[in-house]
Amino acid sequence: MTRKPVPVRRWLQLGFAAASVLTGIHFHRFIQSLADEALLPVARPQEVDAWLPISSFTSLVYFLKTGIANTVRPAGLILFSVTLLVALTARRGFCSWVCPIGTLSEYAYELGQRLLKRNFALPKPLDFLLRSLKYLLLAFFVIVIGRMSADALRDFIRSPYNRICDIKMYLMFAPPSLTTCIVVTVLGALSILVKNFWCRYLCPYGALLGLLSIPSPLAVRRAPETCTGCARCAKACPNRINVHTRTTVRSPECTACHNCVAACPVPDTLRFGPSSPRHRLSPIGYALIILTALLLIPHAFRTLGYWESDTPTSVYRRHARNISAVEHPPVRPPPPAP
Repeated sequence: MTRKPVPVRRWLQLGFAAASVLTGIHFHRFIQSLADEALLPVARPQEVDAWLPISSFTSLVYFLKTGIANTVRPAGLILFSVTLLVALTARRGFCSWVCPIGTLSEYAYELGQRLLKRNFALPKPLDFLLRSLKYLLLAFFVIVIGRMSADALRDFIRSPYNRICDIKMYLMFAPPSLTTCIVVTVLGALSILVKNFWCRYLCPYGALLGLLSIPSPLAVRRAPETCTGCARCAKACPNRINVHTRTTVRSPECTACHNCVAACPVPDTLRFGPSSPRHRLSPIGYALIILTALLLIPHAFRTLGYWESDTPTSVYRRHARNISAVEHPPVRPPPPAP
C-alpha cells in the first residue's frame, strides 16, 4: 500500500481543485449569458485559459519570435509561462500539487487500492513504449507550432477559432457526446487500475514539464552512507522511480510529491532540496513556492493591466451563436529558406 500523501500537498491539491470547479461554474454562467441576452451579463473568468495549453504555447512561441505579448489570451500566456518557470527551477510540482487532472488520477488509483488491494504495473517493455506516447505528442505540437512563421502564429492567435476555443472545449462536456463519455470512462477505469495512467502515458503537458525539470537545482537526494536499501521510498513513489538506487533523482517522471522522503525510515537519508547537504526544502516551503508563483505572479500582472482578453462579449456572442461554423484555421507552412 502506498504511503498517504504529504498532508500539505493534499490540501493544496484540494484548494486548486475547488478553484477549478468555481471557475467552471463561473464560465458556465458566462456561456448562459451569451445565449440569453435577457440574463445579466457575466464577465468571462480569464483563469479558463489555464485549460488551453496549446493556445498558450502558441502565444509563448509568438512572444519568443516577435517580443510581442498578445492580448487575445494574456492570462493563458502568463499562467503557462509561470508553470514552465516553476518546472525549470523547482521541478514538475505542478502535476502533483496543482493540476486537477493529476489530483483526480491520484484519487483514482487510491480507489483502486481500496477496491482491489493493489494497482497494476505494466511490464517494463510495454511501460516504456506507452510512456513514449506523451513525448511523441509533445514533439508533434513543438514541431508544428515551432515551424509556424510569426505571421501564421499571429493569424492563428487572432482567429475566431482561438478566440472561442474555450467554448468549444466546454461543449465537449456540456453535454458530453457518446465519444467523450467512452473516452472518459476508459481513462477513468485505467487510472483506477494503473497509477497515474493519463499523466504517465498520454499527457504532453506533463512531458514538457518533466523535460524542463531535469536541470532544476531542486531534487530528491539520497545519502548512500545511511541508506538501508529498504526500498520504502520506491514503493511510495507514484511514478515507479527506484529512488533507493539513485543519489540524485533527475527523472522527468519525478513530480516532487515528497512521498518518498516521507516514507524513508532513516532521518536525513532522503531530502528534497539543492545540492548542498545543509539545505532542504520542506513540503510547506515547497507549497509556498507553488503559491507564490501561481497566485502572486499572475496577480501582479493583473494589477499591471495584462490579464483581461481583448475579445469583447459581442464577438463571443456572435461566434457562439454559430459555433459549428468556426473551424480551426489551416496551418500555413513556413516560408521557404532563401
